[in-house]
Amino acid sequence: MLSGLETGRQLLMSSDPAASLRTRGIALSGPASLARLVREAPSIVSDLYHEEIAAGADVLCALTSETMPRVLGEIGMAFRAAALTGTAVELALDAAEVAPRPIAVAGVLGALGPRSASGVFPAGSSSIPPSMPAASERIAEEYAMHAARLAAAGCELIIARGVRADLNKPLARMSRRAANVSASTTQLTTWAMLDLEPNGFTPDGEALEEAAHSATEAGANAILFEMASPAVELPMLDRMSSRDAPLGLVLGDSDDNTETWAANAKAALDGGARILGGGHGVNAAHIAALRTLLRGGVKPSMWPRAL
Repeated sequence: MLSGLETGRQLLMSSDPAASLRTRGIALSGPASLARLVREAPSIVSDLYHEEIAAGADVLCALTSETMPRVLGEIGMAFRAAALTGTAVELALDAAEVAPRPIAVAGVLGALGPRSASGVFPAGSSSIPPSMPAASERIAEEYAMHAARLAAAGCELIIARGVRADLNKPLARMSRRAANVSASTTQLTTWAMLDLEPNGFTPDGEALEEAAHSATEAGANAILFEMASPAVELPMLDRMSSRDAPLGLVLGDSDDNTETWAANAKAALDGGARILGGGHGVNAAHIAALRTLLRGGVKPSMWPRAL
């Protein structure tokens, strides 16, 4: 399925887990909230995975964005990084195993979810808690260790992104490269996720062409641009149309308008994107609406495929 990108196949990624959980009345708060959910309520995480698959996701993102020691340290659970990473991935693999079609399970190396439309990071999305030091060599080491955990847990691909450090531009850029190098070193398919502002630059001021080149040079097999709004997506795709690596978008939705988001996402796919995922504010209903536009109104069966 993943190799099909080279021949023009389009893939849908799962949505913002916090947004999907909110639609089910499950609110998240505090540091490492997703990691705490994996530990305290694995059945809810399992249900979330099944919901994403039923909505039409081809790539299921395991809830590993907050299972790094640096993030878990905020709640005194850094020592549980390996166990919680393994649980998050195992639950995703179990859901994929009984899906009615092939599903790829991705491990997330770094924080997932773009800025909101107001430019503010969603609660719990920072991968550098303010109370913890961010020495560059320590960040690189933690990325390498976490990538190894994701591979050992059974992930089929890794979505790599750097830490958010707007006040430390060299650290932000170094961490993006460290994430991609660490992920590609595992020999797994690596998709680089680049947080992008409406002006075509990363939050730390790197142009999208430079950031994408650095990611592919570090071993990324595809480039995902993460945007809070879909309003500027097509010009970005035009600027990157000559790139060899498949391109994708992770689009947020501040208006909570499912149909409009799906229409914009389809326009991006028609405009050359090969991968489309849900960013901040996008829940499983958004992915289902996009699936309907792309593949018709027939919902995937919820019954396990025949053995």
